[in-house]
Amino acid sequence: MIKSSIDKLFDKEILKQKNFSDILKCTSHFYPNNIFIVENDNFFSFKEFDELVDQCCEYFFNLNLKAKSVVTLLLPNSMEFVILYFACIRYGLIVSPIPSSSNMNNIKHSIRLSKSKIIYSEKKIYFKEKIQNIVIKDLSFFLKKLKKFEIKKFDKKIIPNNTAVYYFSSGTTSLPKLIKYSHHAMVQCQKLLNKSNFLPKFSNHMSFLPLGHTASMRYSIKNAIVNVGTVFLYKNYWSIKDYFWKEIKKKNINFIGVVPTILQTIYINSSKIKKIQSLKFFGCGSSILSKELQIKFEKKFHTKIANIYGMSEIGVASLDNPNSTKRKIGSIGENLKGVKIKLFKHKNKVVSDNIIGEIGIKTPAIFSGYIPNKKINFLKNKGYFMSGDLAIKKDKHFFFIDRTKDLIIKGGVNISPQEID
Repeated sequence: MIKSSIDKLFDKEILKQKNFSDILKCTSHFYPNNIFIVENDNFFSFKEFDELVDQCCEYFFNLNLKAKSVVTLLLPNSMEFVILYFACIRYGLIVSPIPSSSNMNNIKHSIRLSKSKIIYSEKKIYFKEKIQNIVIKDLSFFLKKLKKFEIKKFDKKIIPNNTAVYYFSSGTTSLPKLIKYSHHAMVQCQKLLNKSNFLPKFSNHMSFLPLGHTASMRYSIKNAIVNVGTVFLYKNYWSIKDYFWKEIKKKNINFIGVVPTILQTIYINSSKIKKIQSLKFFGCGSSILSKELQIKFEKKFHTKIANIYGMSEIGVASLDNPNSTKRKIGSIGENLKGVKIKLFKHKNKVVSDNIIGEIGIKTPAIFSGYIPNKKINFLKNKGYFMSGDLAIKKDKHFFFIDRTKDLIIKGGVNISPQEID
C-alpha cells in the first residue's frame, strides 16, 4: 500500500510528540473525520473526541482543579471514561483508573494511597475523611453537561517525566501499591509497539476488557490514536457473547484484546466457524496462555493468537508476533525492538539458553516508582526490572514458566504449578 503525502507527514509529526494530549491533537488535525470510537452505534470522530476532551478540561477548570491533582475513575467501559482519562492528561492531572469490578477494600485502599481529590463513580463510596465524590448515575447526562462548555483549544505545558497515571496493583512484591507511570513512558510504550509492527494503520479494534486495566488502553485505545484506528467499545464480553462472531464480521474487526479465561469461554461456547478475512489476530495477555488452548483455538476458528508479555510497570516486553515466519507456538515471543530481556538466577547471574531464570527487563517504557515508596529497588541488576516471573529461552524465544512466588520447593527442587497442571 502506497502512503499518501498526508500519511507520511502525519507519521513524522507523531514521532515528535512527547505526550498523548499532543498525539491526540495531531491525529485530530490530520484525520479529523476518521472515526475513533463507536459505542452503541454512536460514532465519534477524532475531531469530535478532541473537542470533548477540551470541553472536559474547561469543566475541570470550572471545578478549580490544580495541576497534579489525582482523579479516580471507577467507571464501566464507556465513552465518558475515555474522555475523562485523556482530559486528565491534557489538563496535567494524574488519572487513577480502578476496574469497576474491584472489591470495596481495594477501591478504598487505592483512593487513600493516591490522595485522590475527586472520584467519578456509578456507586457511592463512603469515607471517614473528606473526599469530593462525584457520582455519575447517568453517563449520558455527563456528555450533555460537557457540551455546555465552550469548545476552545486547551493548552497546558506537559512535562514528560511528570506522572500521568497511577495503576493499582498487588504486583510482584505482593503488597498492594500504586504504580507511577509518566507521560514519557506512556508514549514510549506505543512507539515500541509500532517499531515491532504490532498492528497496521487504520485497524479496527474490538475492545471489551476493563478500561481500568492497562491492556485495552495500551493495545486498542492508545494504539488507535497513534495509528488512526477505530475502536468499537463494549461494556464487557458478556454483553456481546451471543453474537460475538457476527459482530466481528459486521464491523470488520482486525484485532481483539483478550485474556485466557475469555478465550477458554469463547472456545467452549462457540461452534466451529469459517475464517473471517478481516480478523488478523487476538492479542492475549495478563496471565499465562496454555499452548494447548492456543493450538485448539487457532485450529477451530482459523485465526491466530498473539501471546503478549507485559506488566503495568514496564508496558510491553515481548510479543509472539503472529505474522512472523519464525513464530514459536506456546512462547511469549521475542523481545520488542528497543527492549532488552535477560534471565537471571541467584540475584545477578545471567543464565544461558535452555535454563530457567527470572525475567529481567530494560525498557524506555519503565515506570517511575511505587506508592507507598518502601524503598523497593525495582531497577536491579544493572538497570533491569526484576519481574518475579520465570521463563526459559530457546531459539531467541522466551517461554513463560511461572511466578517465582508460586513455586513449590520439594526436596530442594523447584516445582512449578504449571508443570503439575
